[in-house]
Parts: sequence; structure tokens; C-alpha cells
Amino acid sequence: MESLFTAVQTLIRETLKAPRPKPTHSDGRQSPNKQPHLTSISEIHLTPFEELPPAYEPSTWWLDGYCPAHPHFDNADRIRLRTKEVKRPLLQYILEGCRVLLERADKKSLQLSFDQHETLWRAAISVHKFGVLYLATRSECREEFLPAVESNLDLFNEMVTFLSHDNNAIRAINYGVHRLVNSNTFTVDYQTKLVPPTAISSIGPNHIAVREKDFEGDSTAMLDNSSAIWDLHDFAHLTAASVCPELYGSKYFTHLINLPSKLTALIRSPKMKTTDPTPRFSDGVVFSELLTVLFTSEIEAVQRAEKTHTYVSLVDTLAEDVADYLMGKRELQHLTTGVMLKAKKPISAVQLATLVQNKAYELTASEIEQRVMTRGGPAGDSRDVLDDRSPLERIRFLAHCRRWLYFEVRNTTKHRAHKLAYRKVAERMLAQGDDGSITNNDRVLLERVVDHIRYEGWESNDVVNLWQAIIDMNMESQAATL
Repeated sequence: MESLFTAVQTLIRETLKAPRPKPTHSDGRQSPNKQPHLTSISEIHLTPFEELPPAYEPSTWWLDGYCPAHPHFDNADRIRLRTKEVKRPLLQYILEGCRVLLERADKKSLQLSFDQHETLWRAAISVHKFGVLYLATRSECREEFLPAVESNLDLFNEMVTFLSHDNNAIRAINYGVHRLVNSNTFTVDYQTKLVPPTAISSIGPNHIAVREKDFEGDSTAMLDNSSAIWDLHDFAHLTAASVCPELYGSKYFTHLINLPSKLTALIRSPKMKTTDPTPRFSDGVVFSELLTVLFTSEIEAVQRAEKTHTYVSLVDTLAEDVADYLMGKRELQHLTTGVMLKAKKPISAVQLATLVQNKAYELTASEIEQRVMTRGGPAGDSRDVLDDRSPLERIRFLAHCRRWLYFEVRNTTKHRAHKLAYRKVAERMLAQGDDGSITNNDRVLLERVVDHIRYEGWESNDVVNLWQAIIDMNMESQAATL
């Protein structure tokens, strides 16, 4: 497979008359893996929503033409294996929910179709929107779903009719997630803090944390709920955490929980939708409120032909604005209220370290999501090009789709810009600290922040855990006062 892919890349290079590619990432840095990335074509600097070449292979290429700059993300086989390990049991229990609904409706002909046409059922359920997500991927639609559907279109349409009726698809997915968590497939930790309602926090392979009350009772009760209960993006988190739990698994319950509440608030983001959100540097305020406005403004300027951007330049532009905000140098618009927000003072080294550790969990799940599912938008939003298409049209579209879609671009671009802003701030604070304006402890912590962002020491499993670093520094400070 690798030699075939190399041959395809060579053909594309010759066609484009471009020089031989070097391993490159979406932020322009060399790979932390120190291996050539056969999953990217580094000469192609795509503009937002631009198509990749016809040779695009959705199971190994990345939609911006670059391999994300995270260890193991160049290992397509590893990602494919972990994705299957996550999605196989999830779909198994979702289809179990479909069977229960069919039995209730006494649809005997469709019940008989399960044994011979499981792929068709997976296709039908996977292209129904659940919240803002579709379980189907481009790779699945191209390699599995489209051939199966086109060879048995009448049966597929019958399945779609049943799943569309009375939101049966939503009911089955609600059932499937609840049933999966209660099935002994996973090691499940029950937590009461730092897990939002109905959320699934991913620790490592088959290891999650949830609120116990969210998963009480019989799973069949979920079939009575016709609205999406869960966030399927949590299964992108589980995939990333399974690829490398040490780097991408949740550390909330081993480390974050031991930090002071004023620091955990940076992750919990209380009051993020109010006119005076506190803290103003919180992950939710910056990512969901401020960066959404910035992204929309830049993209609309591109669409009006007032600006030009590649994915790389777009990330850098957003990161510059956020970095200035974090340093207290500029104000940014709050999405929900429309007010202009400005930090009352620059972010501290401890606050920055707290946020950077969390971004390792959030960004990588967003990056890997395109291999696990497809992100859409709210119902009726025209920017979601799948929203008004039929299930068959969605499969056909995704099977041939060679570009990042609007909400996919927005989510990952914001996360990338957020992390890059943190790096810019850390480096600026270190540079300014040459005049003695930061303490020795702050300097040490900021250096660790930069090391963490660069994945220094990942090959020896020695990437610094910034939350543990903060805990250690607090303990040393307390000991010094005794």
C-alpha cells in the first residue's frame, strides 16, 4: 500500500511540475515523528474549501493537504485500527436499537434484512444527522456505503423511510450510546466533577469517564427520546485517546481535579455566554465566543474577494488576534452578546499552562474527527451542504468529496489558532522576561509550555504534563514557606 501511495504522489508531482515534497505540517513545522509523511502533498497550499487532487485517498490523506503536527498522526494504519475499535461497538448497539424499534413497529420484512444487509443498515443510520454530526466518513461512503446502496437501492430507501419516520434514527443512536456505555465494552469511571452533563470523557483505549446518573436505567428508555442527547464528537476524543492515551487522553480526573478552582474555571468556562464572562481567558470564551467571530469575519472577507488565505495563513491570522487579546493588548467581539471584551490584565504563566494542557485533548480530537465522522452544522444552516440532501445524496456527495467542509474547517482552524496563540504568547512572555519582568518559576513554567506544545520528549514518553508541573510548583512553594 505504501509503495502504491508513493507512486501516486510521484505522478501528482510530475503533473504539477513541482519539486519533491518534504515532510510538512499544517503549521509549517517539521514532523515531531521525524518520519516522512506519505499522507500529505506539501507543495499544495490550499485555500479554504479548495479541493484536493483527484488522487485524494480519504483514509490516508488529510483534507488540508498536510499531516497534522501530532505524534502518530502520520500512522494511517494505527488511526484506522483505533477508529474501527471505537465505531464497531457503537454501530453494533445503534443497530440493536434499530432492531428494537422495528420489532415495536412490527416491520418483519426489514427485520429480516439485518443479517444479510448490515452494511446497508450502517449506511442508512450513518448519514442521518445527529446533533451537528454525521457518523459517516468520506472513506466509508466511498469504499463501503455507495457500492452497497447502489446495488440495493430499493431496500436502502425502505430503511431510510423507517429511520426518518418519527426520528427513529435519533432514537436508535440515543439508545446505542447508552447501551454501549453500560455494556462492559469499556472501563467506565463515574465522576461528578469536570464532566459536563451527558458528556463522555476519554481517558484511553476503551476507558472513559461519565456522570453515573446520565447512564442509569434501561437503555430502552432512550428510545422514547427523539432529540439528540449525546455529543458524538466524544467518540472522536475516544479515537484520539486510543491512538496515544499518554498524549491525547483526558487528565481531568488525575491532575486537573487537583488544581485550585480558579484554574479549573479556565476549563469549565462558567458564565462564558454573559456580557462579563469570568475568567475572560477561559477555553470556552476564547474558542466558542471570540474565535468564532474572528473566523467568520476572515472567511467572509475571503468569500467577498477582499482577502486571500491558505489554511496556514488563516490559522496564523486568527492566532495573532487571540495572542494580542491574551496579552491584554486588544479587544475582541463576544459572539453571544456582541459586546467587545478586553482582558483586564495579561494572562499569567500559570493560567497559560493550565489552558495549554487542555488544548492537547481538544485539538487532536478535532484533527482526527475527519477519520471518524463528518461535522455539519445546525439544522437548516445552508453552510452545511449535507443538511438539505437526502441520505442517498449525502452518501454520493461524501464518496466524491475532496475538500474540507465549512464546519469542519471552522472547528479545526479555531483549535489550531487557539494553540498557536498560546505558543506565541509563551514565546513573547519569555522574550520580554529577559528584562527580569517574570519570575524564575514563571520562566521555568513557560519553557515547559513551549516544550509541551512542541511535544518535546514524546518518543521516550516524556512530554511534560503541565497540570502536574503546576501541582509540583505549588507544593515546592508551600514547602519553602514552612
